[in-house]
Amino acid sequence: MLLKYRLAAADASHGNYSVSASLGGTLPTSSYKNGSLDATILPTVCAGKGFGRLDVQSTLGATLPVADTVTLGRVVAWNSVAQVRIGKIFWPEVEDDAFFYHAGPNDGRVQNFVTPGLIVTKIKFNRESHSRRALVFGGGMQIATSRFHTYNHGLVLTVRTLF
Repeated sequence: MLLKYRLAAADASHGNYSVSASLGGTLPTSSYKNGSLDATILPTVCAGKGFGRLDVQSTLGATLPVADTVTLGRVVAWNSVAQVRIGKIFWPEVEDDAFFYHAGPNDGRVQNFVTPGLIVTKIKFNRESHSRRALVFGGGMQIATSRFHTYNHGLVLTVRTLF
């Protein structure tokens, strides 16, 4: 579940930025193989700023178990990405994901990944100028850059539709 609220935003002629807050949550499935045994709350703050062809975005959030912090621990996640528009639809990007573990089995550890990638954006479904319907897709390769990591390389793919 996710609730997101845009706190402030402006288009390119008024500063080209966005600030949002979100509150997510998970419910237990009672099956440790397919999910968590306890509910979690996920507060997050998101911000982004455009500088001509360059966009910078960052999020800071945490996964907070409602109970059983000793087993699950708390994780603070910080994600930042820089994207540069090339041509009309190509956005090469470099993303950094850092995870800080508190309590739980990984207490005190830090995990970090760098992800070079490419987003192909706003491929319109039709030629009408007022229509927002479009396809966005992309991919990247997560590469572990910290001594502690739960995996080393991970392929990331995304497909989104705009309407």
